Amino acid sequence: MGTHYLMDFDYLMEEKTGFASMGHLLAFCPGAREAKLEITVFFEDWETEGFALRVPAGCKLESNYSTWPVRPNSRFALRVVSDEPVVCQATVGWNVTRNDYRLDAPTASPLGVRECAKSYMSLTQLSTDWYSADGLVIDVPTSAYVRESEWAIMLNPGDAPAGVEIHQHYRDGVASHRIKVPPRRLRCVFMDDVARRNAHYGVHFQSDRPIAAQWQRLVKWNDQRELMTYWSVPCVPGPLEGQ
Repeated sequence: MGTHYLMDFDYLMEEKTGFASMGHLLAFCPGAREAKLEITVFFEDWETEGFALRVPAGCKLESNYSTWPVRPNSRFALRVVSDEPVVCQATVGWNVTRNDYRLDAPTASPLGVRECAKSYMSLTQLSTDWYSADGLVIDVPTSAYVRESEWAIMLNPGDAPAGVEIHQHYRDGVASHRIKVPPRRLRCVFMDDVARRNAHYGVHFQSDRPIAAQWQRLVKWNDQRELMTYWSVPCVPGPLEGQ
């Protein structure tokens, strides 16, 4: 009845610092029949895994990393295929307590216990063109207390490699970066190594095969590794030109 792509899951677990993350899949079935979900997990470096869930009629289901076939310190995406109409959303919480949310949770952070989270809705299609408006890598430690980094996240669920061009549209011109996304793999590109620093740009992904694309931003204090906040935004599918 429907296919959903949830692109940006990161499972972090650092024993020394206590930095960790816990991700959740939220599925709401508003109809009168139970929804059966077949879920495929796509990794950056490993073969896919699969599992199944059921969402009761008229109810919401919450499921998280603790029951999924995933391993710490990895990034991955989900494809959810449902036999009934559902709404799918992802939430991932980053913390400094090794995913311990008790009031007395221990932490090595000088800032004390803390958490920040990102949440986004699923994509429901693939495309050879994707767009994002908010490209900006901030790196000015002498005049700003924040350091902002970005990732371009692409999923190729097909059985052949996808060639992708990431076009960065600045006011004074366009820069392009070409990559390959292997079949049935997630590919995350650290845009700090690609984009011009401290300059706004829009992004156009062009692929020779249908993919899904998402944009992630991390904000840190410029003198610390700890996150201040982060967010993740599904890109907009094309074509947009000539619409």
